Formats: sequence, structure tokens, C-alpha cells
Amino acid sequence: MLSHSSTCLIILLAAGVCLALPAGDDAQAETLKLESENNGVDKYSFAYETSNGISRTEEGVVKPGATEEDGALSVTGTTSWSAPDGKKYEISFTADETGYHPKFRLVA
Repeated sequence: MLSHSSTCLIILLAAGVCLALPAGDDAQAETLKLESENNGVDKYSFAYETSNGISRTEEGVVKPGATEEDGALSVTGTTSWSAPDGKKYEISFTADETGYHPKFRLVA
């Protein structure tokens, strides 16, 4: 027989799985655009768009330092999506040796 805490844990895990599953049209979304480039040395980029209004772009470049070990990866990107209320949101960001710096905005 399961203890009360084990039963609660199972219920919470099941609820989490249900909330994580895509709903409605999102489960049927298709990739409309996919671009990817990675030279394996000092830069990469990718971009995609889906049929349910999600888009993402990202680019990373290694910035050289005083020595080879001192270099740092600098990343910029943008993600946008339409919320259930019909509004479009966007997060743009930079990430480098100073940390992660997101900017959130309502697009339309």
C-alpha cells in the first residue's frame, strides 16, 4: 500500500505531465522554416518558424580573449509567439561573459 506522501507525489507528477502536453492546434503545429549553420569553430546560427505562430532566431559567436582560454561565447536571440488571448509577445536576449540579459515586450 502506498503512503500518503507517495500518493501525493504520483498525483503531482501525473498533473505535471498533463500540463506539459501540447494542447489543440499546438500539438498539430508544423515547421514552416528551419535554417541552421554551424562551422564548429567560432560561430553558429539557427532560425525556425512554426504554423502556430512561434518563431526563434539565435546566433552565437566566440569573442577572442587575450589568450585562447580567455575567449567568451556571445549569444543573441529572439523568440516570439501568440498567447491564447491573441496577443503576440517577444523575448529578445543577449548572453555573454556578463550574464543573460532578456527583454520582454508585447508586439501586437
